[in-house]
Amino acid sequence: MTAMQTPEAPSTMSGRVFSDELHQIREVHIETESILQSLAALQNDAPCASCANVCCKEILCRESIESDFLRFVLGARVDDYSLSDGWYVPGSGCRLSFGRPLVCYEFFCERFDTQEVSSLKQLSRAFKMVYSNVFAGQHILVVDNISRISKNKLRVVLDRLQGLRDQANRALREALLTQLAKQSSRIEVDSGYDAGTEPSQA
Repeated sequence: MTAMQTPEAPSTMSGRVFSDELHQIREVHIETESILQSLAALQNDAPCASCANVCCKEILCRESIESDFLRFVLGARVDDYSLSDGWYVPGSGCRLSFGRPLVCYEFFCERFDTQEVSSLKQLSRAFKMVYSNVFAGQHILVVDNISRISKNKLRVVLDRLQGLRDQANRALREALLTQLAKQSSRIEVDSGYDAGTEPSQA
């Protein structure tokens, strides 16, 4: 996602003006969310899509509208929040493509406890840690006014976040290449059977 595609960035919220650093953080945050969601979607058994006991509850979703930072990330989307269901829609899942509570990226469900998702889980933990100790020892999610965070601290956060985004992007490319190689291998095997020949043995 490029800067031009970043959705509805708010210039003010509750009468406050946000710094360029916060707007840059918002942009890279949304890009990172998109990459992590893409990595999760590549899992072979798509755990969330087939789950009958979803983790998503309104009490978890609530962080996205109670956190000053996540409200800033959400922008105008904050008005779409449902007090009964949060962001969850039965049958289709989360309505948010960005601004989700960071707990949504922890993938604590045991169905994600596989070797294939170890990289995703490490990146997700790092995503949460990027925002630690940003103001008076607090995580950014609990800072009641993100405009009070110093520009120097925001630049440190932005630098860390950009590094994490790039790392996640590399992991996504590797995962896509691995998946493509598996698909190509299956196609070759199927083609061998279709032609009435046994696939060659390695």
